[in-house]
Amino acid sequence: MTSEKPLKATLSELDSYKLTSLDVDTRRSFLNWIADKTRKLQTEAIDFSSEVQSQLDAGDPTVLERVRIKSTRIREEMQRLEDLEQKITDSIERSVIRERMAKFFGSTKRLVVFETLIIALIIFVLALLVYDFTAGADESRPTWLSKDNIFWIDASCCLIFMFEFFLRMKCADDRGFVWRKHWVDFVTSIPIPGEAQLSRFGRFGRLGRFLRILRFLRFLRFFFLFWRGMDKLQDVMDIKMMKKTIKWSVILTVIGAIAVYHFEGVDISKHQAGDSAEQVSSYPLALWWSFTTVLTGGFGDIHNPATIGGQLLTGLLVVMGMVVVGVFTATLTSIFVGEQSEELEKLSTELSEQIAQLAEKVDSMIDEQG
Repeated sequence: MTSEKPLKATLSELDSYKLTSLDVDTRRSFLNWIADKTRKLQTEAIDFSSEVQSQLDAGDPTVLERVRIKSTRIREEMQRLEDLEQKITDSIERSVIRERMAKFFGSTKRLVVFETLIIALIIFVLALLVYDFTAGADESRPTWLSKDNIFWIDASCCLIFMFEFFLRMKCADDRGFVWRKHWVDFVTSIPIPGEAQLSRFGRFGRLGRFLRILRFLRFLRFFFLFWRGMDKLQDVMDIKMMKKTIKWSVILTVIGAIAVYHFEGVDISKHQAGDSAEQVSSYPLALWWSFTTVLTGGFGDIHNPATIGGQLLTGLLVVMGMVVVGVFTATLTSIFVGEQSEELEKLSTELSEQIAQLAEKVDSMIDEQG
């Protein structure tokens, strides 16, 4: 029993060695190490290029296989160093911002409370948006959940979101980093009024097309808020590829909704009541059609495109959706599997290179004996 205690303590200490737990100066020294490794990799590539050229001049065709193997390894190593450098640089900037924000609030505990409040408000606003989209008119709602009240609650939360964004901007050394990494925070901090609020502006409130676009923007803001929630998970796990697939799926969904509304929803007045074209008579319905088409291949009972443009669009969205869903599923699997596949791939590459070098040595020994 006495020998287990030091072992557990050692393992616990080893588990605590994470990038975010190290001080900023240590992480900056990592950047120097990466720069040195990059220079060595560059020197190795230049030397290997000279060696390849000399073997090509000697008429040795076996060098081509070595070129493929080694160039692949060097390229992968370079990409790994670039990704690691970007990860360390971002972590340094986040630590600097977090340290200065903690000083602003007076302590780290108060900052944690504020961050918890932001996450809770994001979930709360998402729930309000879902309710606002699915609920009926004000007569069927509780008084405090009327369209007007939801807008003002949303606007109040947006003030807190905007305060967080500009506070982070003030605490950052690189403001471009904040815009690159947290532009969604700024977008979701802008409240979008609904029809009830817009109707107060007189003639603008009676523009049906403008109201449709406005409803579409409010629906789109739901995706941005969800994206912001995903961004909060960035510190917990590496979901960079997952975020990219979600981004492209949202882009495909939005473009598909706009296109299908253009192809199938323009001549709604010409269709009879109950015609399938009425299913895309508004931007939210077109967005729902596009969403189901991208992620599931679509359902015929929602809408069957009647125009050539709509049919071509459907086929394109189905194919693109298969790719996006496949990449998302593979990324999700890799998160649970961890880094084992990457290690196996790296070992396979190194083993192939060693086999090629061994075969070259055997060939040279045979030539010497001959």
